[in-house]
Amino acid sequence: MEQRDLHPLEKMLLGYLVEHGSASEERIREESELPDEGSYRRAAQWLLSRGLVRETGRRETAEVRLGPLGRELASAGTIPEVALLEKVRAGETDLRRIQEDGTFHRGRWGSALGALLGSGDLRKGPEGLSAESEGESVFHRYWNLVYGPLLKGETVLLEDLPEDVAAVVEDRSPKRSKRRAELEVHREASLTLEATDEGREAYRASADVTTIGSLSPGILRSGEWRDARFRRYRVDIPPARIHTGALHPYRQFLDRVRSRFVALGFSEMRGPLAESEFWNNDALFMPQFHPARDIHDVYYLEEGCSVEPPDDGTYGRVAAVHEDGGDTRGRGWGYTFSRSQALRAVMRSQGTSLSARTLASHPDVPGKYFGMARCFRYDQVDATHLPDFFQIEGIVLGEGIGLTHLMGLLRLFAVEIAGAEDYKFLPAYFPFTEPSVEMHVRHPKLGWVEGGGAGLFRPEVCRPLGVEVPVIAWGLGLDRLAMLALGLDDIRDLVTPELSRLREMTVRPDELLRGRED
Repeated sequence: MEQRDLHPLEKMLLGYLVEHGSASEERIREESELPDEGSYRRAAQWLLSRGLVRETGRRETAEVRLGPLGRELASAGTIPEVALLEKVRAGETDLRRIQEDGTFHRGRWGSALGALLGSGDLRKGPEGLSAESEGESVFHRYWNLVYGPLLKGETVLLEDLPEDVAAVVEDRSPKRSKRRAELEVHREASLTLEATDEGREAYRASADVTTIGSLSPGILRSGEWRDARFRRYRVDIPPARIHTGALHPYRQFLDRVRSRFVALGFSEMRGPLAESEFWNNDALFMPQFHPARDIHDVYYLEEGCSVEPPDDGTYGRVAAVHEDGGDTRGRGWGYTFSRSQALRAVMRSQGTSLSARTLASHPDVPGKYFGMARCFRYDQVDATHLPDFFQIEGIVLGEGIGLTHLMGLLRLFAVEIAGAEDYKFLPAYFPFTEPSVEMHVRHPKLGWVEGGGAGLFRPEVCRPLGVEVPVIAWGLGLDRLAMLALGLDDIRDLVTPELSRLREMTVRPDELLRGRED
């Protein structure tokens, strides 16, 4: 395309810059003949790409706006962090009593507690919650400096906020999946432009020439086409892609993993998402005072939700193991086992509950089982953590099964499922396995990432459930393995709503369906 073949929008913008010299976006849009902001941006981008104008200045702004969740919270007249902090300062120490306040959902109160513990405004001790700070907290300033002006219809710019408040805003304005965002930060760059020498020459060459982009009956009848120049078209530009329906890339990955285990002769385990603490924790020899049962790690279902209890025999044997070791020759945990806590309903926090249920159901010996368990934990979302995730859970039981078999299987997972170039095993501790290991895989950008835990089930797990032979077990994070297999740097991309991003993801069958040789 010749430089003098200008689109009408380009000619308007270039003519203004030739006449007025360097000008800002605001001035151009106010004084030029360009009809709207979209026309200006298209013309500016075209001219910049052709070297007919150049950028001489840039001013960036980041405007803060309320997201869907922010508008919901604003209707309460405060935010959970401020409300919770004031309740504790007024003498309330029990989060469960605070959660009875229907101003916010129970989960919001729990999230607020996590934020206040992280900021140091609250502390949780044996006697409950206590306030560690007085006066105005960062969350008070956040409410006053962000929500206050926005609710009045005023503009809030991120660069005008104090550093600590701006950090809270950034943390609560996700760059992906804004459907439930508390805040949204809209960033814009305003450019100052001027015409280059080539731009002035192109404008002079086309100033008195009418350019026609497409013929119409009116142009043909008037004869206008005789003295006009026709815009040239590039026929080598690729056409728009036509996208057909396809399975989600992560779903394809999960299907490949399932097919791989079935091909290896494993039987699939299944179980409920709403689980009792008995199968989620107790049957795995996790004491009822274990910190992983805290509200910050496990989602408890509201009172009134119930799950099916275990049979009396299984319950009694598990309770005895916790209290004094039962018939395992162990000492147990030395406390009085609580039936009411064992039957509390939680969202499944680990796939190992499937293994516990399977061991109690008279499994085949020898036998091998796997499960793809959707799990839920209260986690701060970042590049490697989601509160809703998948684990690949598995057990192999039989005489002669040991740690070497487990290490071989873990290598299989790292290489054939994740496609990892490098992996390693580290010693670890879990209440239900001994010995225990953690598998780590090297991500090309994130470095070493924990893939999950594994080990040999302790007698305190197996014998109460009726199993006398050795059992090796593992629970690996499928989402993190999928990051490697799909070439992702951020786990949140697995749940992105952006179709263009999803279409870029491809499952690499050569790394999933065949092993690599050492």
